[in-house]
This record gives sequence, structure tokens and C-alpha cells, in this order.
Amino acid sequence: MKVTGLTVEYSTSLGRAKALDNASLAIGKNKLIRIVGESGCGKSTLALAIIGLLPPGVAGTTSGLIEYGSLDLNSLDEEKRREYRGTEIGMIFQEPLTSLNPVYKVGDQIEEAILVRMAREKGMKELAARSNVMQKTYTVNSTARTPRFRLRRRMPGDLSNQVIEALKVVRMPDPEEIIERYPFELSGGMRQRVMIAMALAEKPSLLVADEPTTALDVTTQAQVLKLMRELMKEVDASILMITHDMAVAAQVADQIVVIYAGDVVEDAGVFDLFSEPLHPYTKGLLSCIPTGSKEDAELNPIPGRLPDNKNLPVGCKFAARCQHAMDVCIRKRPRLIEAKPGHKVACFLYGE
Repeated sequence: MKVTGLTVEYSTSLGRAKALDNASLAIGKNKLIRIVGESGCGKSTLALAIIGLLPPGVAGTTSGLIEYGSLDLNSLDEEKRREYRGTEIGMIFQEPLTSLNPVYKVGDQIEEAILVRMAREKGMKELAARSNVMQKTYTVNSTARTPRFRLRRRMPGDLSNQVIEALKVVRMPDPEEIIERYPFELSGGMRQRVMIAMALAEKPSLLVADEPTTALDVTTQAQVLKLMRELMKEVDASILMITHDMAVAAQVADQIVVIYAGDVVEDAGVFDLFSEPLHPYTKGLLSCIPTGSKEDAELNPIPGRLPDNKNLPVGCKFAARCQHAMDVCIRKRPRLIEAKPGHKVACFLYGE
């Protein structure tokens, strides 16, 4: 997949806010790409734009390409875009407890993902109808809109085996027991494995993960990251993972893309970026990682704050916080250039 010149704006009561500004990146086959940056820099917007889940009426992609093979996903209408969502591009959200349906068992929810894949693969109308069994129906009265859920029959043996196999793929212990549990009965790490199993059940070639380990403890976080790295090779898929933690990014990534205020400011292999960062913002992020013991370690925060995305500066967005800022940085926006083989940066320190 390739993203070129992607710009996304949100409508607010105070005007248009630019969340992504001409962002570009490439996602190679069987690669784990980490998107890093401060909160509010546009990481989640990038993920939602790729999978086509930007809120209608509030956000709009004003320009740019999202190329999947030879197809520009941005040129598709919603019905066509839905054909690629899930089966070709999967999504793992940040908090599994809010993403899973609390009133349905885990097995039922994984089954739905499998049925969606089967319906699209075989084009069978009866399977398409069954894949909607968990949709909400509403009764409207004069005072409120009350959701009512349809009860569903027990899944047949073949589907049950596929659901159990999906949980085995994500190394879930006792999958036969887990499929009969509700999400609230599972730990955070187990819920995240269920989310990964649901995403992989539709066999996507690209998996977008929006901070999938943020709500987990350090030990569980390491297990989930290791699992995703292993699964990437096993299921022949690429992973685009969003994070704000540089230390987490270093553990499993092949490539790291650094975003600042909606701009891609650096794009490099993980070893190159950590051994020789080029952009001052990347250097600032790395200097924020605590080192040494808790008694003598000092934090080195980046001075200043993100610019207002409703009133962005003409030049480099990081110039106001950069100790290397020059006159040209105030007047002109730097382009993303290849400063070294495989190492791109948007900074006038390395040319125009």
C-alpha cells in the first residue's frame, strides 16, 4: 500500500482543523511499520483514513491517494470501499472492551467475522444474511430509541471449529472454553487477542493497529507485540501500528514513520532511526526516553507545544520548538527528501 499527499481536515465550531497535511508513506509486503508522534499529531486519523472510517460530515479527505495495488481507495464510493474494509484491510482498535459487543459471547463475535469473509469470498446471499445476525434493531417510540438484540442459534460444528482455530492462531489458552465467555470475563490481554483473532479471521493483507497495547501492563504488552510480529509472517500480512511510545516502537518494527502536526517528518528503518536520527523532532522524542536509574535519570522534554492545527504556520511546523531553526524554516515548508538511502527526512538541515 502507498499513501501519497494525504490531507484530512475536520470541521469544528472554530473552523477547519487540518489533522493530516500532505502525508506520504509506503507500506511494504510483510513489513511492520510503526507510526509515532505526540498525541494529536494525526496518527489515528491516518489509520482511520486508510481503512475508510473517518466520521462522515465531520472529516473529509481533501486531497491525496491511498493506493491499494493499482486501485485508489479514495476514489471509491462507500459501498465499494466496504468490500475492502475487513477482508483486505483489517483494524485493531485501542481499547478492546469498547470494541467488542458486551452482550455477545466471544465465539459469536469471531463467527461473525468469519461469516463476513465467507460471504464476500463466495458471494452467497444466505451467508451475507447470517453475517448480519448481530446487527442492532431499533424500536422507535415517542420518548426514546431502545436497542433490541436478536437471539441467535448455536453455531454449526464447522464454524465452531473455525472459531476455535482462529483463537489457536493467536495462542489463546483453552479456546473451547473462551468461545463461551463474554468480553468482560476476559483479561485485557485476552480481549486484545480476541480482537486480533477477529481481524485475522477475515484474512486481510494489511492490518492497522491503533495503539493496541496502550491499556495493557508491560508484561502483557510485550506478549501481544511478540504475537503480532509472529502472526505477520504466519498469515503473510503487513502491519501498520500506531503508537506514541518510541521504546515500544523499537521492539518489533521494521520501519518507523515519525509524524509531527500532520506532517511526515522522518521515515527510516528502525536501526537507522535509533542509531542516527536526522530530524530535530525525532531527536527530541528519543531524548524523552528515560535512561539510567530513577535516582539520577533526568527527563528532557521538548520545549513548547504542538501548533494550532486550525492556524498552522507557513513554514516548518516544528520551527518554533527547534533549536536549529533558520530563516528559511519560517518562510518555507520543507519537503520529505531522501537524505540517505532508505532514510527520508523533511528538514532544511539536509537540503531543500
